[in-house]
Amino acid sequence: MHNVMNPAYEPYEEIYSALQSVRETFHREGRISDANAKLDETVKLLAIHYGYLIGLVDSTEYARLKDRGIFSANFLNSIFAQVAKEPVFSRPGMGSIFGSAPTTIFEEGDEKIAHELFVATGQAFEAQVSDQHRLDVLNEAYGHHVRDNFRNHVEDAQYMTPPEVVDFMVNLALCLVPSAKMNELNDFIVADPSCGVGSFLTSWRRACVDVRGLTEGRRLKCIGQDKVDRMVRLTAINMIFSDCPNDDVFLGNAIHDDSPLSTYNGQVDLILTNPPFGARFAAESLRETSQFSTPFFAHLSSGTRAIDSELLFIDRYLTLLKPEGLCFVVVPDGVVSAKGTASILRQYLTRNAELVAVVELPSVTFAQAGTRTKTAILGFRKTISPRQLYPVFFSEVDDLGYKVSKRKGVPLKRLEGKNELPSVARAFKNSVETFFIAEESVNAAWCELDPGKVDTWTPRRMIFDQEILKRQARHNLISLKDLTEAPSKRRTSAYSKETFFISVLHIIGEGILDIPGIKSYEPITPGLPVEPGEVILSRINPRIPRAAVVPDLGRTLLCSSEFEILRPTNGVSPYTLVFLLLCPFVQGQIQSLTAGTSSSHSRIKPRQVYDVLLPDLVSADHREYKENLSQYEESCKKITECLIDIEKFRQSLDIDSTLEVQS
Repeated sequence: MHNVMNPAYEPYEEIYSALQSVRETFHREGRISDANAKLDETVKLLAIHYGYLIGLVDSTEYARLKDRGIFSANFLNSIFAQVAKEPVFSRPGMGSIFGSAPTTIFEEGDEKIAHELFVATGQAFEAQVSDQHRLDVLNEAYGHHVRDNFRNHVEDAQYMTPPEVVDFMVNLALCLVPSAKMNELNDFIVADPSCGVGSFLTSWRRACVDVRGLTEGRRLKCIGQDKVDRMVRLTAINMIFSDCPNDDVFLGNAIHDDSPLSTYNGQVDLILTNPPFGARFAAESLRETSQFSTPFFAHLSSGTRAIDSELLFIDRYLTLLKPEGLCFVVVPDGVVSAKGTASILRQYLTRNAELVAVVELPSVTFAQAGTRTKTAILGFRKTISPRQLYPVFFSEVDDLGYKVSKRKGVPLKRLEGKNELPSVARAFKNSVETFFIAEESVNAAWCELDPGKVDTWTPRRMIFDQEILKRQARHNLISLKDLTEAPSKRRTSAYSKETFFISVLHIIGEGILDIPGIKSYEPITPGLPVEPGEVILSRINPRIPRAAVVPDLGRTLLCSSEFEILRPTNGVSPYTLVFLLLCPFVQGQIQSLTAGTSSSHSRIKPRQVYDVLLPDLVSADHREYKENLSQYEESCKKITECLIDIEKFRQSLDIDSTLEVQS
């Protein structure tokens, strides 16, 4: 929980609080049960506030709507009908976005709920149009009202992209667009083939206002399409709210050859999008409906009977993009790591495009929308002749600055933690060739590779790929197996009163063991014999670093079989080994050994850690390294000695037995 509110969060908190009030008012009154209907009414009220902002509603009328004493549902309807019929809310081929007879659902007698909702939506709208912050109120409204509405209609699944991720993807694209080849005779076209409420398009339009000369004099044209009529109308409204009413949005299935978007095939400069996940399309039907839009899958000769939507849409993006066109898309992490059809698609993509970036997102990303599916951002540039070796940006993001928990069964988003995406964007923009941005605790790297020769594009594995590390490391590297040896195979032994047992949880800090806990622990499971001076490294849940030197406690020692037992060789101090194992550079490699496993109890396979690379500080002829490592060893020994002394001191007093005698 925040001790001090980040000023950047304040407008968002206002929007979120206001929309939560809207949702709770609907729920309390029970006036509308359908989630989509609630969203529709919310949008109508937001339209009135926008009408006031641009002068369609005069201040006297607006003040009357805000005054509970003279507010009436009939007057609200008359004002809405007046605003809805204005040209600004009309679209070519659609007429008024709100229909031919626009009205709200509220009637005489609904004054209480209607007024509460009008005031709350006004607070949300005012926060959106703050001079300091431009937020997407429609995206948030959708998230409040229609979280699970598409659960039973997978093909239409609309999981709104959180604004944090939208802004991040826009920022990545901004870094690359100025370097794209410009033809000033044509429009600069930005598309979202599954546009939802249009967040990507409106965010890009706003960004272009902030970055003057971005498209070198070319007219910017944003186009969106969605197969759901409601989403088309919401995108159109969002474009109006964002002062880009001349952009286009169409109704249609983007993967079909006859959809309106097909007129832009081969012309799009930039795609920013989040396609439907989990829908499946029969391969046979694609040959009838989508042979030009999705040529790869429509003509795929393998025995695949159905294609996942997230894979199919990438094929679609390649047909939309012009040569050198860019795409940034949110995908399930299986697209960048799974075998089978996903792997076949990756190979096809590398023959027709150059990979730009892969950024793995945490499972909380879409939790408010109703799914904790692990996702990643995939960026690529279409090109006729991809290079064989070029730099690709990889990053793994753990924190988006918010958590999602349920209250009365409803997912609620609360701002907590630190959003790592701005730091990742800076690393991308500055081409930071690093494996760990220590000051900002971000894993990110530009890796020079041939993506077509790599089986998966999982960021953690790519960042810590052995060959890439050797090419790009600033220090000489040495493998763990060159500094240690695995003890001869040891049989597990049962715990007895004559032994002490070290469990994984007994490592409580950097090289620090819970001595009292070890002496009092009486496990049921057997353990592996371990000797003083050996190093134990936890193989379970490696995201929590646990390594320590085995101390001499005067008894036979056993340790959990979840430890890898390492015996230092060539005169290497066990404390130096622990120091190196706990370095962020090494920890990243260790954690990458379980990349792709979502369980909190992920494990590294035995002996797998021996190939991990360490900075070669042992043989390096640098006096400062040797002096510092010597001080580190002395400090660790003192801590262990002090903990042992404290335990002896506590036992010698034996206060508990004294109290028993007195009682």
